Amino acid sequence: MSVKLPVLFITHGSPMLAIEAGKTGPLLTKLGERLKKLPIKAVLVISAHWITRDNAMLTAAKNLTTIHDFGGFPKALYQLQYNAKGAPDIAKKIQSELSDEHIHVELDLIRGLDHGAWIPLQYLFPKADVPVIQLSIPWPMDAEQAINFGKCLKKLRNQGILITTSGSMTHNLYDVGYDENQPLSYIKPFVDWVKNAVKNYDLNSMAHYRKLAPYAKEAHPTDEHFLPLIIALASSDEGELITELDGGITYQALAMNNYVFGHY
Repeated sequence: MSVKLPVLFITHGSPMLAIEAGKTGPLLTKLGERLKKLPIKAVLVISAHWITRDNAMLTAAKNLTTIHDFGGFPKALYQLQYNAKGAPDIAKKIQSELSDEHIHVELDLIRGLDHGAWIPLQYLFPKADVPVIQLSIPWPMDAEQAINFGKCLKKLRNQGILITTSGSMTHNLYDVGYDENQPLSYIKPFVDWVKNAVKNYDLNSMAHYRKLAPYAKEAHPTDEHFLPLIIALASSDEGELITELDGGITYQALAMNNYVFGHY
């Protein structure tokens, strides 16, 4: 009997998370210790930082490089390496499975992992001993399309694939500040709305979050960091256990809420 793996949504926040664990790092490390007990063949990561025109892409290299796709940060960040192994054979199988769902996916034999992928993974699986495949977000994609995309991934959960999406609960870099005691006023109303939608498996509301969620424009000037949460929710099933891992708020504007959908 196959084991149905959970689905993860991780808020990766600022790249500084890689060297400033805050509340989120220990939460992810503890989660990873529990996940290692599951029969995981590979982690399938979907990050806000890999968007490809029209078609989706899958990494299919045997060894995945660490991409430092950010600028202006401390030197220590650029020295970090996450030496993940790829899984080309599994990538080809996922490609075939998604083709059956009418999603055209091409294999990328060169690309490594962007920071939206390797930073969470360094906490979840610090020994880099679980094979990793990254799946891009085909663009353009809106919230409704993200739901359809997530639904097409569901069957992978019964095949030893740990679906892990990486974005942000809130992501407005124009509002980033350094007073940790003064989170911006729009954060709580938006986060509370999202929590309620997630709790009630309200995909319809999530599909129209731009119109329905309070301060959606302020929380997400653009969609790409919110779509991973929608994909994760759509990859889960109504009535499944939902576990929130609350990493607080960093830089006044980045709510660090994470979710696990399903038993683990």
